[in-house]
Amino acid sequence: MTTTATASARELQRPKPSLVPAGLLQFLTWALVAVAVIGPFLPMLYASVRDRPLYEHGGVFSLKGYGDLLHDHAFWVAAWHTLQYAVGTTVVAALGGAAVAILVARTDLPGRAILGRAILLPLLLPALGIVLGWIVVWGPGGYLTLEADRIHVPTLSINTIPGMVLIEAARLLPVAYLTCEAALARADSSLEDAARSAGAGPLRVLRSVTIPMLRPALLNSATLIFTLAIASLGIPLLLGSQRGINMISTYLYLNWTNGANPDPPLVSAGAVVLLGIATTLLVLRNRLLGAEQRFVSIGGKAGRTALVSLRAFRWPLAVAILLYLVFSTLIPVLGLAAMSLVVVLTPLVAPWKLFTWEHWHALAHDGVFRNSIEHSLMISVVGAILTTIVVALATLVAHRSRFPARRTLPFLMLYPRATPGLIIGIGFFWAYLLTGAFGDYMRTSIWGIMLAFCVRDLPFAYVVMYPTLARIGEELDRAARSVGAGWWTTSRKIVLPLLRPAVFASFILMFVELLNDYDPALFLVKPGTEVIGTTMLDQFLQGMVGPVAALALVQVAATVIVLAIGTAVFKTRVTGGHDA
Repeated sequence: MTTTATASARELQRPKPSLVPAGLLQFLTWALVAVAVIGPFLPMLYASVRDRPLYEHGGVFSLKGYGDLLHDHAFWVAAWHTLQYAVGTTVVAALGGAAVAILVARTDLPGRAILGRAILLPLLLPALGIVLGWIVVWGPGGYLTLEADRIHVPTLSINTIPGMVLIEAARLLPVAYLTCEAALARADSSLEDAARSAGAGPLRVLRSVTIPMLRPALLNSATLIFTLAIASLGIPLLLGSQRGINMISTYLYLNWTNGANPDPPLVSAGAVVLLGIATTLLVLRNRLLGAEQRFVSIGGKAGRTALVSLRAFRWPLAVAILLYLVFSTLIPVLGLAAMSLVVVLTPLVAPWKLFTWEHWHALAHDGVFRNSIEHSLMISVVGAILTTIVVALATLVAHRSRFPARRTLPFLMLYPRATPGLIIGIGFFWAYLLTGAFGDYMRTSIWGIMLAFCVRDLPFAYVVMYPTLARIGEELDRAARSVGAGWWTTSRKIVLPLLRPAVFASFILMFVELLNDYDPALFLVKPGTEVIGTTMLDQFLQGMVGPVAALALVQVAATVIVLAIGTAVFKTRVTGGHDA
């Protein structure tokens, strides 16, 4: 790294003037992020205080939408269901993730390194595809549900609130694992060693020292999981709404799309209320992040952590984690694979007797399915490139410049992920409606959907890029400035080359997230602009289970392949960069 920085500094002895002044570039970057993130919510707020939809002429200021919302009994029932769902998901996922983090980071669990990486699969794989896999296997009429009924074994109905909590918690458990494992990795183990030297047993050390150190991380992850749960749409829509169990997300979606008389002011008012809740939770989470820094013990150079011996529990606990992965990921994926190759999936008839290629044939020849795959791939490639470039510039402005408004950028870049995708979709719908020719074009093309996806998923690029930038010493910037280099020249010649592995990793993660996203598009998609997620939802609700299973399997396979290639290339580049 020093050699690279020295060589770059020599190249800067005669800096060339930048075509765009640094201050202007920084302002344009900040303005682009601010407008993209905050801009769509302003038309939504405006729509919520009008007495009629914005696409109708006339209209006056009115709080009727809020009045109708708050006086609708169905809304309060949906709010109560959402609270139950979010609290249940948070408790199960947070406690489960913390337990796995402790086992992986602080015990002699067999295969803990492999299990620690595999535990991320439920979070990385496409959520909607995995949910469809759960339904195929465990839903009403699902393969294993019918098999269990045949042999009189009781099962949990997944189209109930406890069942939906189980599925969502299984998907979000890795969020708590990542947060708690990171806290344990940077915590000084001297406190635990001191407790052991004083005669405390392994369980007492975990109970008295390790778990209290995790309290801020647990609160942080619980807040994030709660936010993600109240924003969930796929699980409540596919499972709950069929039995009349609506959450706020499905209440808003169904009021917009399925009502005989859609009520956009009411939906916009509900979206603003949900946005306010999400914003409050994000602010709370930021405060908890500050608390975590005060309570976690950090050592300058932590020594090797003494692992707690699990003794007879080593293998049973490892098997328990493995079973979680099997039931949360492997079985749903296998269910999708089986469903895509049979006329109907039933334990009453052997699958090979019902074998068919018709579902895959539909994917190749049906225009809607084919267009969905092509559109999703185009959005993923173009969107990942553009978002990575913008986030790289915004991260440099936020943490490597003196731009006056730089401190607002981290919040802006994290805000979209705390915002329900449904709300982002509503916001962009109104924004496109009010922006003339530009909005008309975006509403009728896949690029309007791409922009909504990019805004929603840009936090992933930032959380990958910022830690790497934080490890690049600012003395390199000062050395470049000492020979007359400006901000952009320093960033382009020194910082960005060192940031290249993180930029590449951000591109891979953005590609995967854009490929798997769907809920912002529910308010934007039109015939001819379908993407994989919206097509899966629409076709599944119409009873086209086989082709949807094949489409979901394509999505899962693409995700796994891209992540595998990205991991291999990313490791190679990091190693190469380090050796240099």
